[in-house]
Amino acid sequence: MLIAAWTVTASRKVLQDKWISVRADDCLTVEGARIAPFYVLEYPDWVQVVALDDEDHVLLVEQYRHGLGLTSLELPAGGVEPADAGPLQAAARELLEETGFTASDWRYIGALSPNAASHNNRAHIVLALGARPEQGPEDNPAERMNIIRLPAAEVIGRVMAGEIVQAMHVASLAMALTAVGKWAP
Repeated sequence: MLIAAWTVTASRKVLQDKWISVRADDCLTVEGARIAPFYVLEYPDWVQVVALDDEDHVLLVEQYRHGLGLTSLELPAGGVEPADAGPLQAAARELLEETGFTASDWRYIGALSPNAASHNNRAHIVLALGARPEQGPEDNPAERMNIIRLPAAEVIGRVMAGEIVQAMHVASLAMALTAVGKWAP
């Protein structure tokens, strides 16, 4: 059974800045139920980089995350910027900015929705093979990070132990490491 899309009868921006835009839509379901306002979080697309070096170590970053008030172990990641030609270029830029690493083989794995209920963007998963240091990471006071290099098997163990909590990054690790035979489905 196909579920019909809601009809938007009115839409307005309730917040807009360089990081997020919040839209309030007034909607009608196919049955005529009014849902107003329904908030949509508008973000640019994101990219998560699963970078593996020649010794099968995954490159991770550890940084403070204010939303949860904790230090989080994550993938190098960020927004796809208007100047980026696409997710692969954004991934290469983010990996270099956050870690100072580059890679010799870039593979697009796929895209997921961070939250289809309320977000309008996609999170692109990119696999970077042959990761190696190229320069120092970019100095960004909003992103103070420790660069962590761990064997792929240990990363999977940390995911399963709940030590890597960023859901989109867990999904990205599972998809990318499965693609190269490091994570058995």
